[in-house]
Amino acid sequence: MRGVWSVFGMLIGAHVRERPLRNALSVVGVALGVLASVSIGTANVQVLHSFDRAVRSVSGTATLEIIGHDLGVDEAVIRSVRNLPGVENAAPLLEQGVVVQTEGHRGEVLQIFGMDLLAELGSPNGRFLVTREDRERTLEDVVSADAIYLGRSLADSWNLRVGSLVDVQGGGRNLRLRVAGVIHGTENSGSLWDRAAAMDIAAAQVNFSAIGRLDRIDIVTDAGWNVDDVAASVRDVLPPHLTVQRPAQRSKQVENMVRSFQLNLTVLSWVGLLVGTFLIYNTMAFAVTQRRREIGIYRAIGMAERRIALLFLVEGGLLGLIGGMLGGAAGVWVSRALMGLVSRTISDLYVPLMTGDPMSWIDTQTIMAMVKGTAFGTIVAMVGALAPSLEASRTVAVRALAPGDYEETQQVRGPRFLAVSLLLFVCAGVMSMPGPINGLPLFGYLATLCLLGSLVALSSVCIQTLGRREVSRNHGSLALEGGLRRMAAEHAARHPGRNAVTVSALMVGLAIMIGVVVMVRSFRETVETWVNETVMADLIVAPFGWLHRQQAGHAARALPDSLALVLSSFDGVAAVDAYRNVQVDVEDRTAMLVSRDMRLHAERSRYLLLRGDSTAALNRAADSGGVLISEVLASRLGVREGGRVTIRSPQGPQTVPVEGIFYDYATDGGKMVMDRARYQRLWNDHSVTVFAVYLAAGADSETVRAAMVRAFAERQDGVLPPMVIKNKELRKEILDIFDRTFILTYVLELIAVLVAVLGIVNTLVTAVLERRRELATLQAIGASRKQVERLVLWEAVYLGSIGAVLGMIGGLGLAWILITVVNKQSFGWTIRMTVPMDVLLQAVTIGVVAAWIAGYLPARWAARQSAVEGLRQE
Repeated sequence: MRGVWSVFGMLIGAHVRERPLRNALSVVGVALGVLASVSIGTANVQVLHSFDRAVRSVSGTATLEIIGHDLGVDEAVIRSVRNLPGVENAAPLLEQGVVVQTEGHRGEVLQIFGMDLLAELGSPNGRFLVTREDRERTLEDVVSADAIYLGRSLADSWNLRVGSLVDVQGGGRNLRLRVAGVIHGTENSGSLWDRAAAMDIAAAQVNFSAIGRLDRIDIVTDAGWNVDDVAASVRDVLPPHLTVQRPAQRSKQVENMVRSFQLNLTVLSWVGLLVGTFLIYNTMAFAVTQRRREIGIYRAIGMAERRIALLFLVEGGLLGLIGGMLGGAAGVWVSRALMGLVSRTISDLYVPLMTGDPMSWIDTQTIMAMVKGTAFGTIVAMVGALAPSLEASRTVAVRALAPGDYEETQQVRGPRFLAVSLLLFVCAGVMSMPGPINGLPLFGYLATLCLLGSLVALSSVCIQTLGRREVSRNHGSLALEGGLRRMAAEHAARHPGRNAVTVSALMVGLAIMIGVVVMVRSFRETVETWVNETVMADLIVAPFGWLHRQQAGHAARALPDSLALVLSSFDGVAAVDAYRNVQVDVEDRTAMLVSRDMRLHAERSRYLLLRGDSTAALNRAADSGGVLISEVLASRLGVREGGRVTIRSPQGPQTVPVEGIFYDYATDGGKMVMDRARYQRLWNDHSVTVFAVYLAAGADSETVRAAMVRAFAERQDGVLPPMVIKNKELRKEILDIFDRTFILTYVLELIAVLVAVLGIVNTLVTAVLERRRELATLQAIGASRKQVERLVLWEAVYLGSIGAVLGMIGGLGLAWILITVVNKQSFGWTIRMTVPMDVLLQAVTIGVVAAWIAGYLPARWAARQSAVEGLRQE
């Protein structure tokens, strides 16, 4: 057996050295596909792993936690909880993001955790560690209002020591904080504490305007008690709107929240691998073609079919192995850059995330990512090499050693492929009908595969049809250019199987590009229409940093209700709408609850309803105490207009009627709107998230804004003035977030198209090598080098044109599935599909031009081949 593998190694090594360019193209194609898959997959996992690690770092030994969503937790609750049986300890926590103002680090965000420092520093089971000198500082120093304990890694990178001063903005105030000590996590590996800060809970409440309020209470249960039993006891003494859960549930909730977004990215990243499969197929198919006589000799001397198949399968696997190793390593490196982009997108759309420390080249996760990439590349290559390997194994020695056999055996049966294409097209339609499975549009993804498979089967038929049409149209023509086109079309049709794979690779890349761009463009136009028709207020008054609240965590606290009177007093202000949004539990789901003056909103603005009039629905809700709910929430709850939903409030469960369903693209989890008067009665919450300011007719928005900014700046209370944002600025920020969300998709599309272009180069290099005698004969009878170049370029243009047309058809079909099936089932949003003709024209142009560019080097190489060398075997 060892001898067999030695022979295999010798044969494969000789053939790899013989065709280094073709094999290098295949390796690069696989590497690019693996790079896209590994980088996106690693970034996705690392972002969620960072959040999970942050949860575990801050929770420490806590087995339960009490949270109040955006409303927080009244600190009086902690006294009731501490006296319960089975509760060993209950620790308060306040989390605050601040924006650093110190020179050199201005604009960076620092996460500060307010906690009982005396208990943490005095306990051997504390959530972080400090040096003995820091721990032995005076009591006054530990609980001082300006003292913070800074993470070790952050202190080192910012060159801060004990006693250093840090200027920050947070909680609506400018603060100067003093480093009282340096901390680090209790884990061997890096933790959140390495790049965060801790402050005494009382000082944090004063500094960040949160007196009497906590973000969370962490509970350590007694080892002898069942955690679920203790949780039930805790629930009995809590107000109805507070939630008791295990810390791990928070990571699970975030993972569930973002899984559809990440799954769509992951599926898109696999496109490069799919195109890479075509590339390997092309390489191995050509290898079988070129070595047909050699295979015939192997068969003649008694080599078994399975060993011949194994020979080519191993060769393809080796190409994939090399490409996978290169792509895996490069993918891990690229994922470092993508981590920030993915985490920011998730923070914009869902929940604030901290990426934590960058990955290490030698950690287990990095090694596993590279191993996974290597496996991906090897498997993809072996799948691509399977069909050519089986074809090689079925070679009949007599026919392989006879001239002209390849052309005869490579004829593609057009009617059969046409029937397969129609069948897969019907399957795509059927697969688009079922609903999601566990919230994931799995049948939608199957529908896209069937659609692309249908066009792959159709590509060989199109190549044959074009060849016959071109030959028929130019039959009898003596024009040189017409003759070159006829020869190029005839040669393309002579090898429909191999060329169909190249066309399919380009088609898949362009189809994905067109489908995603049409979906994104349609989505953006839908969102832009929604923004223009629903964001009607002239000015928005919001807490400092509100536009970037996700990045800064809890940096943007709410505004006082009394500010409404101040705003109404400015000249030119006609009305002020106090807008409050908090997270609540709706029938065991978390959703955003918005409270506002519904009658004022009906008069001044509107919601885009699925059915009915916005003004009438808002007035009905104000009269009945009902709510309007978003399309996403209605779909997830299975509720229609006229139905009822139950909301958990501090006054207990409240069942309210649904007076209307509206389109909303601002929240993924769903939203509901309640009249502010009823919200205040039930939640006893008089805070305001933002004020929507409507100006009188003829009032200049810039003049009113300047007056507000000037008045707020003149206050001497030490509180940062609220932001005054113009309508146009808010709309721009919403659309900027949308555009950032889809940057990754454009990168992945580019990779798919690039791999497809490599496929064209590979095919044309193959064609030139295969036709050396034919091209030499043309030169011998008087063809110039320019004419030989144009002959190869015409074949490239034919292949590119077919791929572009099929890609356009597939892209439109793919866009329809993405809009009506995948996105609808993933996120619940209704998107109005628009077909931008400029996108289709650009995609077709890209396909043809890419094919022409890909064919240029092979064409130049073909023209410089020696006619004598090409005819030597004649």
